[in-house]
Amino acid sequence: MKPESLHALVIDHHAGELPPEVADLLEAFLASNEPARKEADCILTALDVTSRTVKLHLELSRFVEPISQPKAKRKTVPMWLKAAAVIALAAITSAGGFFAGKTHSGASIIASAMPTAARKDSPWAKYRMAVDPGGGGMQVVRVDLPQREARP
Repeated sequence: MKPESLHALVIDHHAGELPPEVADLLEAFLASNEPARKEADCILTALDVTSRTVKLHLELSRFVEPISQPKAKRKTVPMWLKAAAVIALAAITSAGGFFAGKTHSGASIIASAMPTAARKDSPWAKYRMAVDPGGGGMQVVRVDLPQREARP
């Protein structure tokens, strides 16, 4: 065990801050290790002398409050101003997206980017995406096969 760990454990044990299991392990270690027990006795003696000195001379235990520097005032933004900024940002981005979508339809870009791969015939119904001629965006359109009427 490192001396620093031993010092900390002995002080914590003296203060009653160790769990019972750890206290038992520390006592067993000190009983089996002569140099560690001597070191622990020195620490306990120092703690005892310090405790008696503070009790006899209470003026030694008074602590002077450190002189603190005045804190610089932080300028805080009022809550209503933050809310107004969030609302304004939301309104600007919403309006910008609305007008950008209204003036430039992305449907033609999407339709031109879709691959036109040859598909195999199947007995199941087929659908495809098509541009709405009324300018409403995209539609899902059923593709009827020419042989559809012949099948039950």
